[in-house]
Amino acid sequence: MDTGKEWAMWMILNALPEVGPATFRRLKERFDGRIRDIFSASFGELAAVGGVSNAAAKSIAHWRNHFNLDQEQRQLEVANARFLLQKDKNYPPLLREIYDAPIGLYAKGELDLSRSRCVAIVGTRKATLYGLKLAHDFARELTSIGCTVVSGMALGVDSAAHEGALAAEGRTVVVLGSGIDVIYPRENKKLYARIAENGMIFSEFSMGRKADRITFPIRNRVIAGMCSHLIVIESDEGGGSMITANMANEYGRTVMAVPGRVDQQSSRGCHALIRQGATLVGSMDDILEELGSNCQQNLNFDAPKTFGLQNEALTDPVERCIMDFLEANGGASPDEISDALAMPVHHLVSRLQLLELRRFLQCDRDGRYACSKN
Repeated sequence: MDTGKEWAMWMILNALPEVGPATFRRLKERFDGRIRDIFSASFGELAAVGGVSNAAAKSIAHWRNHFNLDQEQRQLEVANARFLLQKDKNYPPLLREIYDAPIGLYAKGELDLSRSRCVAIVGTRKATLYGLKLAHDFARELTSIGCTVVSGMALGVDSAAHEGALAAEGRTVVVLGSGIDVIYPRENKKLYARIAENGMIFSEFSMGRKADRITFPIRNRVIAGMCSHLIVIESDEGGGSMITANMANEYGRTVMAVPGRVDQQSSRGCHALIRQGATLVGSMDDILEELGSNCQQNLNFDAPKTFGLQNEALTDPVERCIMDFLEANGGASPDEISDALAMPVHHLVSRLQLLELRRFLQCDRDGRYACSKN
């Protein structure tokens, strides 16, 4: 295989021992983003980069001892998967913003995540019927208003969330704690196939990697990083969902938790999160309120260009600009609105969805927005 292909070089670095996101970031800065120069550098040049260990430099200099590029490509083709760079349009936009963003992601399926707000639903594998129903119903309703539901395809709450999204013919994403060609748990083989056909599957791990106690926390940071909001439904205080929630807090995401019975072990994690400041979720209305009140969370874009402020019913100036632009132009795609208002499209989409939910806008089958006629 041609190692000169940029995506192949990123995939190699993603797979190498001792080379993580922080090391990759330092190398990119040192070599001005020229990934090819990293591979042509000597061990001494690599080791001289601040923050790059001798072990990492040795791993890069002798990468063929650690990674079979030809075999990886063959396995990718068999799995009908691909490797995404951080600049790829299908790489989750919010994930790019975290300090330890994955070097790249293996992907299967096709969703443009820049056009949808991602909301994670996670919880215990040993869910009660109550927890399973909530996960299913919340996911179904979230996808019905245009959100993408993200989870880890574990048994219990995760699976119920994916099933709810699929039941509404909505968008759902799996982040695996294994290679993208390793279905875990095996009981979810059919669910995996349905999501691959109708949604998207991500993994940070090389082909064939089995899931273990190390991979799941790494996977959880991807779930937390790619979503603006995280909902925890039933979790013990030591559960993996608590790791995801803590990471979401660290990344500045909104964490929500569903309370449960005080004598139930799977309620303890959610109750702890609520005591720590997570939003208590008692109904779908609570989730919608958070989605609306936090629509500008972590958004650092310049003020949009002004087209006039005729929409006096809207108090938010950004929403008024969106409405004025669409009234003046009759309708537009998110990309067109983004260009006109000088606003990143992945920040704009949440506003469009909320305006649609409140019936100010309507969206056609081609994804173009226009002012509602009623």
